[in-house]
Amino acid sequence: MRVDAVAPSSAVSAAAESPRARASQEVPLTRTVTSREEMRAALGRAYEQRLGEPATPAALDLLSAQASLETGRGRSMYNFNFGGIKGTSPEGLTTVARTHEWSGATRYETHAHFRAYGSLDEGAQDFLSLLHRRYGDAVEAAGRGDVAGYAHALKQGGYFTGPEDRYANDLRGLLGQERLPESAPGPSALSSAGPLAPAPTPFSSSTEVALMLDAVSMSAARIAEPDAERT
Repeated sequence: MRVDAVAPSSAVSAAAESPRARASQEVPLTRTVTSREEMRAALGRAYEQRLGEPATPAALDLLSAQASLETGRGRSMYNFNFGGIKGTSPEGLTTVARTHEWSGATRYETHAHFRAYGSLDEGAQDFLSLLHRRYGDAVEAAGRGDVAGYAHALKQGGYFTGPEDRYANDLRGLLGQERLPESAPGPSALSSAGPLAPAPTPFSSSTEVALMLDAVSMSAARIAEPDAERT
């Protein structure tokens, strides 16, 4: 997914006019570079806080691989958003960005509101909470270390619109597993995004923020539109 910091006013107005959109505060798009190890640790804390028991190593491996995929290995994480989740966070924060999405085999550009968080733990908690509420089968598959089952459950639930087998293969690559043959040829989410984003530098204005979630150009039909879920 490729996103710019500045969106046209029509994108903001459309969301504001939605009768079911929760009240929100729009904040600047801010890069929050995070290592995979930090994401894994935060997800572990969120899992134990939510369920009262530690996550299995297999579950943490797969959850952190997905978060890594969705954020360009953490170098293109913005506002502590682990999964490119659209809408407004439980804390009432949102940010507007340009993104690429898919309709079948067609990739197109649009603008959307994305959830924003004040800390890594807040982002991890909301990401895991949403997975449990809307993608229970995926969470069960993660506990088994079932990559194909995890990708299938996310696809069935509408988490992404790109090819399912390609998404699963990108997860396998991050887990150090062998990639399987794909039914539809084409670049993977990781390879199609180009070079990874560099380490963060101070931005003098929002227009200097050029990329968000760079590694997920193929999986950009994001979850949790403002009017699609209640917390």
